[in-house]
Amino acid sequence: MSETKQLAYSRTGNTGSDTTLVFLHGSTMTKEGMLPLAQQFGDYNCVTFDLTGHGESDGEEPAEVWQFAEVVEASLLQLQRENVVTDRIILSGYSMGGAITCEIAYRKKVKLAGIVILSSGANLKDYTPMIDDLKKMPAEEFRTDDILSYLFGENTDTPQTDMERIIRQFSQTRVADVIGYGDLMASNRYDHWAVCEEIAIPVLLVHGSDDRIVLPMAAVETWRRIKGSELLMIPYKGHGAIYEDIELVRDKILTFVKQCN
Repeated sequence: MSETKQLAYSRTGNTGSDTTLVFLHGSTMTKEGMLPLAQQFGDYNCVTFDLTGHGESDGEEPAEVWQFAEVVEASLLQLQRENVVTDRIILSGYSMGGAITCEIAYRKKVKLAGIVILSSGANLKDYTPMIDDLKKMPAEEFRTDDILSYLFGENTDTPQTDMERIIRQFSQTRVADVIGYGDLMASNRYDHWAVCEEIAIPVLLVHGSDDRIVLPMAAVETWRRIKGSELLMIPYKGHGAIYEDIELVRDKILTFVKQCN
């Protein structure tokens, strides 16, 4: 990428905390889609980014996960200089954002106290069959709304009213469909099994056991490869597990944050 631009961000929680929780959204999303989770952590300084070419962030959408990661790194370092982000960072990424989080942890350009990988893993190439099917479709025909029902497991016990709320949240905070399609393709190309074992900071993975967008084995195999990592597998939940069971996810992340050095 020829030029690295500062990412747009939202800041919530306790801006005086010495711990910053940074949240990266997934494919088709903007930072507003991550705010319901970020707002669960009122005791911490919370920063939620719009990734390159998404929401309020400028730039051409990257084609590869490492290109997204490069701009996140530069933005974090700049915000540290501006005292918006503290020295103690826990980086959390959802779906495509989880792959970006893995990439940043592996690259070690930014010092992290720990990472949280939400509904994602270090290899999305082999565990996203729905995206494999979308490759047959021209980008201009893709509609984000058509895949939102896949956020939930086929046997979910999530109430219908909650599912409708989550779908509405995704629909109202999404990017243009063509950008969302590009996100999904970038995610589907990501495979860093060979190097994720080099991640040597605390890692928490959270995944729904009935995820149909990123299969649960993506999280399981990442957990197996990263020494000392933790895995929370939420029964019957799908790709939207972090919104379906937000209190459980919040409590697990809070415990994890307190354990990070």
